[in-house]
Amino acid sequence: MTDDDLARALRRMDPAETPLDAPLPLDAERRLRQILDRPPVRRRRPALAWTSAAAAVVVILTIVTGVLWMPGTSASALTPKPLVYTAVPSGTGAAEVIAQAQERLAAGEGDVAAERRSLSLGWYFSASPDGAEATVFRREWVDLRWNEDFSGSVVTTAAEATNADGDTVPNVDPAPGTVVGEMRYVRNQFRPLSPAPPDASAEAMRALLTTATGATEALNAGDALVGVRSVQGEWTLSNAQQSALLDVVAASPGLRALGTTEDRLGRAVVGLAGIPSVTANTEVTLLLSTETGRIVGFESALIDANTDLDLPAGSLTEYALWDAQDREDAPR
Repeated sequence: MTDDDLARALRRMDPAETPLDAPLPLDAERRLRQILDRPPVRRRRPALAWTSAAAAVVVILTIVTGVLWMPGTSASALTPKPLVYTAVPSGTGAAEVIAQAQERLAAGEGDVAAERRSLSLGWYFSASPDGAEATVFRREWVDLRWNEDFSGSVVTTAAEATNADGDTVPNVDPAPGTVVGEMRYVRNQFRPLSPAPPDASAEAMRALLTTATGATEALNAGDALVGVRSVQGEWTLSNAQQSALLDVVAASPGLRALGTTEDRLGRAVVGLAGIPSVTANTEVTLLLSTETGRIVGFESALIDANTDLDLPAGSLTEYALWDAQDREDAPR
């Protein structure tokens, strides 16, 4: 994506209908995320191009997470520790893992109605000039709600902080429950991937994931998982809809079953992993509940070290957790 492409994405709002201080539409945010996820380009770039890319990083991390990132001192401080998986039984591959999840989804436990809302608890990498700060990981609730007329809001609220092991630690400012970001979308401004509840069919979900990723060829496993993350970022889906999503994931080449573990909320999950076609240095993981079969988490990690950010191989760069609305600290 060139600087001109980025500029067009940022201007993709009709000035006749949109106030000057309105937030970016999420399709522009998705394009900016593509920039962030790309592996570093190992060539000298003009200062102007670097400034544009840096500005994009600031914009997207501020919008999505409420955390302001600026290029600065080394980011070699820790990121949250990777989850540790227990291998699935011999002969159990990704297809079998998904089939088991779909059986649980069909049983109906934990089922919900489709809703134009996405509530997630997440952590997103942000560099800090103070290395000590990076041993504390500030989590945030991101609550997107939107309406049939394409108005809506995104409210970001500070959650509890953790250490690298995931243990809760004393918080510094902002205190949990503090609203750290709020955006409002006026009528016809929000641009969802699917304006209506997606059909619970593999065909409909494949088309939706293709739209979400901008794929021009068949989806590989990593692409499918990234697409699922995008859809989960706009909708709360029913069990039947999630099962259809998993049909598309199951048919995507390169999918691997990582095994079982506990997610960062202590829930029993099984992990499915893949490498997106446009981000060869990133492995993404989808977490499925072993109790309900529902999609409850997404993680992204580096495969090789990122020398630009001084992050070692395996460093986590993002996680998002869903179906956490029953927590006492969850937004209501």
